[in-house]
Amino acid sequence: MKNNFVLLVVLLLSASIYSQQFQIGDRVAIKSKDFRLLDYSSSMKVHTYQYVGKIKEKYLFERKVVDVIVGVKNGVVVTTIYNLELNKEEHEIKKSTLALVNKKLGTDLHRLPNNDYAATIGNKLISLQISYSPLTFDAVRLVYFTSIKYSVLIP
Repeated sequence: MKNNFVLLVVLLLSASIYSQQFQIGDRVAIKSKDFRLLDYSSSMKVHTYQYVGKIKEKYLFERKVVDVIVGVKNGVVVTTIYNLELNKEEHEIKKSTLALVNKKLGTDLHRLPNNDYAATIGNKLISLQISYSPLTFDAVRLVYFTSIKYSVLIP
């Protein structure tokens, strides 16, 4: 009985600690208090949400998580965008940050001509870039992006 109680506590704590960590393929129940609808793609049938719930895991790759955006199709996460805070005077991706990402992925991201990094692993696209766009809410951010390939998403 005691072991079951400990297991239940561990499961509840781990669910709450990682509740804003989204991975491709995760099932997610969208609750209006935790998500704000940003867009809907009728061609791919994907809803894009900003996670507005409490961010409990505040750092990813030793960077502060500023915003989390998820693309959801039929209740399954198909895209994640983590907007991470840049250090002052930072204009390119640090080698130490790239090393942390590569270690997590178990493979190397490849450098692109515009100082971005990307890789395709199976049916998943991954990129790391410094960006200023509507998806960074018009702030300069380090963006960690993962998505299912477009060809897989098309109905």
